[in-house]
Amino acid sequence: MKKIFSFAAVALLAVSAAFAQDYTRLQASYVAFKLTDTELGDKEIQPKGINLGAALGFSVTDDLPIYVEPGINLTWAHSAQDIDATRYLIGERKFTYMNVAIPVNGVYKFEVNDKVAISGHAGFNFKVNFMARQHNDDDKFSWLSKKDMGSRDDRANIFQLGGQIGCGVHLGAFYIGYQFQSDFMKFQEFKAGGPSHKWLANYITLGITMSE
Repeated sequence: MKKIFSFAAVALLAVSAAFAQDYTRLQASYVAFKLTDTELGDKEIQPKGINLGAALGFSVTDDLPIYVEPGINLTWAHSAQDIDATRYLIGERKFTYMNVAIPVNGVYKFEVNDKVAISGHAGFNFKVNFMARQHNDDDKFSWLSKKDMGSRDDRANIFQLGGQIGCGVHLGAFYIGYQFQSDFMKFQEFKAGGPSHKWLANYITLGITMSE
């Protein structure tokens, strides 16, 4: 996985060298996660939070409004829910999740007029999970900890690869967007059998764009 991140860094440097930068966008998003459980349909861990980030736009060609858009994002999300007695736990479950991600998107931008444009994008992301902490009444543990999860094989993955698709409206320098994101790699899986998990996420984004 480290090799993938090294390749991503090299790819970003290659993009920067090959294309002229057209814009920088600073943005903030409301994000709603859902942690899927492929065997049990568990929908109880659904943290919500904020995402802060920046994106750089590089024009691919002078003839078409197509851009390569790498970026960097920091996400914090939290949930607190009462657990049904028919589930594993009785009481309140709190979950806090944080990651940093490097998305790379291909963007097509349609100019409605000189002040309004509509864009669509799709791409992939490299994600580093650095907090996935659960608190069940008196019990606290980290999904990323080998000790807390029982073994190195059963702990959650620190590195993940995922993908996203979305759209946006550009009103002068202001940006309003929506994005759906899904993991390609599992967040956590019990090697001896049992549920495995992936993140799904919806983003509502506000941003401001600065042209170069």
